[in-house]
Parts: sequence; structure tokens; C-alpha cells
Amino acid sequence: MFTDNAYVTILMCSHLGVKNGNFRPYTALQWSELGQKIVNSNVGEPANLLNMDKVSIINNIKISDEEGDRIVNLLSRGANLAFMLEEMGRKGVSIVTRSDKKYPQKLKSILKKHSPPLLYYCGNLSLANKTGIGIVGSRNIDEEGANFAQLLAKKAADENLVVFSGGAKGVDTISESTALNNNGYVVSILADSLDRKIKNKDVRDNIRSGKQLLISANNPDAPFSAASAMNRNKYIYALSNGTFVVASDYNKGGTWAGAVENIKNEWVNTFVWNNKKYMGNSELIKKGAIAVDNINNVSIIDLISRKIEKADQINIFELDKNVEVSIEKENIINENDTEYIKSDFDVYNTIVDLFLDFLKEPKTVEDITASLNITKSQATAWINRALSEGKINRVNKPVRYIVNE
Repeated sequence: MFTDNAYVTILMCSHLGVKNGNFRPYTALQWSELGQKIVNSNVGEPANLLNMDKVSIINNIKISDEEGDRIVNLLSRGANLAFMLEEMGRKGVSIVTRSDKKYPQKLKSILKKHSPPLLYYCGNLSLANKTGIGIVGSRNIDEEGANFAQLLAKKAADENLVVFSGGAKGVDTISESTALNNNGYVVSILADSLDRKIKNKDVRDNIRSGKQLLISANNPDAPFSAASAMNRNKYIYALSNGTFVVASDYNKGGTWAGAVENIKNEWVNTFVWNNKKYMGNSELIKKGAIAVDNINNVSIIDLISRKIEKADQINIFELDKNVEVSIEKENIINENDTEYIKSDFDVYNTIVDLFLDFLKEPKTVEDITASLNITKSQATAWINRALSEGKINRVNKPVRYIVNE
């Protein structure tokens, strides 16, 4: 199942079968530092540790006797670990390590040595590399906040964007369920028991259909902890192409801490709903988050595709159309010039009825551009606008558009 390097990473960094508290598995940063020592020594790669005794390890890597004991002890539980991995596999849970090609590349490129050495997952792992948005917020969300989260998740699904969230009560669950109910895709980054999550029939069905992926950096049976939740927050930001904060407390809670950490490190853009009733939201905007007032007539793809200076407080209806697109698009519709410009004469209002009549049968973007003799960017602008107004629907495989009767 695993390469030798991956197997050593699991032995050294997972908590599976660890009973002796004196020899704790390596954290992400510790493993990065030890890995650098291994690569720069005669050992060459982690896999070679399997054939070495304690003295050889100490002499080659130049580490302390205490750390040598730690490495030998962690490597010695191979037989027990193999049994546990087999049990996990029967439940549908797999492991991917940082040395594997299918490890989520966005995590490595953004978090670097702080990216988790291994991830437990259930579902289609390729979803973690798709373009998408993070949606985070309070567990105890009010009706207004819930409605905003639903609107945001539905728009993401309509634009073929993955929703990255934390699987917790409140905003997370609302966003995930809304995206899935609208034929969207969801990656749930969990801070507690993955085992318990996959017992839910709806979750299993979504995993089987390829619509949902569960990821955790913790043992599948691990209980919730504040430390795990804090790490989970940074993974949501790092996997997304921009994360939206629906509601945050001020100066407390995981939503606040995660947003502040992302603003400080500038991993991705932090978008915050500019609703004054949530004190944390207003304060995050002051710290450099991007204020979002209304998303009814805005393309989420267009918004997250633009490079925006950290200090900018923007009106998202007045974005510069020539700004550089900063994400790679896959199976999504987006052009640089899809912004809607207010004027006394709106061409869209003149052609919309003809446009809808043309879409009585499903049409691709190419069909629209060829039949109506317009540019792809113009077709995309009309499509996005008609989608946001609920006038047309999107049909997948292949992507086409049809009037909403």
C-alpha cells in the first residue's frame, strides 16, 4: 500500500498504536527538521532508517541519544501499525503522506514545513486540489448568518467551486449541506473523529457519489481538541483559493483566530461579510480582511481570481477588470472581464429574453458564442448574470446551460 518512505512517515508521525507517552510522534515542524537532517546525511532518505540500529542513526544524523531512542521506539511498532492500517482500510479510511504525489499540493506550497506530514481521508482525494472557497463561521449562528452562508454555498456550487469547511455545527454544516443539496462538491477538514463522521449514511452516500471528501490530520478516532481545531482552520485556508468568514466573535474563538492567522501570513485572501452586528467581522476588516457587502450579483470565481492588496477595502462591484487572474481554473467558467457595469443603457436587459429563448435546449459556452456571434467573455458575462438572477440553470457532464422554466 505504501512506499517505504511513506511507511516511515506514518511510523514517525502518526499516533496509531502509540502507548508509551515518553516517545511522542513527530509534529509537522519536527518532522520537517528531522527530514532535512536525514536528507543531508549519509542516510539519504527516511526509508533507510528501517535497516539501521540506534547507534548508526545517532552517528549518521548527528542527533542526541534521547532522540535516537525516540526514533527507534516509534519505528518498532511496525507489526501493530500494519494491523491498524488494515482495519482502517476496511472502514474506507486511507492515509496519504507528504512524500506522496497525490498529497494536496496547495497545503505543501502554502504551509511548507508546517503542512501535516500525513492526512487520513475518506473519499475522492483529488477534490482537495480543485479550485474552491473556504466558508467558516460561528457554531451558534443566527438566521441572518445562516441565510448568508446558504447563499454563498449555493453560488459556489453553481459556479462549480468546491466548498472547504470544517464539518462542525453552525456555519460549517449549513454551508456543506447547501453545497451538496445543489449538486456541489465539499471537502470537510475535521478536527475530531473521522470514524464517527463516516457512520452517517448521508455522508457515506456523498462520498460514494464523489461529492464529498473527509480529511483529518488526526487519528480517525481522535476526540475534539482546541489544538486540532486551530490546525484544522489553517488547512481550510490553505486548501481554498480564498476563504469567507460569515460570522466571528471578537478576539476569541476558532473563527477569529484562524482568520487573524491567515491575514497575518497572507496565505489566501480573507473575505469577511461586512455585517456590523458581528463585532468580530468589523474588527477583522480593520485588520486587513476584504469587506464583502453583497454577493447576489457577483461571480465568486471572479472575486477569488483577482489579486487584491491586503489593505484594500473594496466595493466588489467596482473591481478593475484588467487585474491579473491568480488561480488556475479547471472546469469552471470565468473571464477577466465579466464585471457588470452600471449605465443608463444596459444591453443585457435588451437581449435577455432572446438569450433565454435560445437556451430552451441545453447549450455549451461554445454553442452560445458561435450561434450568437459574440465573444466568449461576453457569453460568460451573460451566463454568470443570468445564473445569479436564477434565470438559467447549469447542467454538468458536459457543462451546459438551460433556461430555468
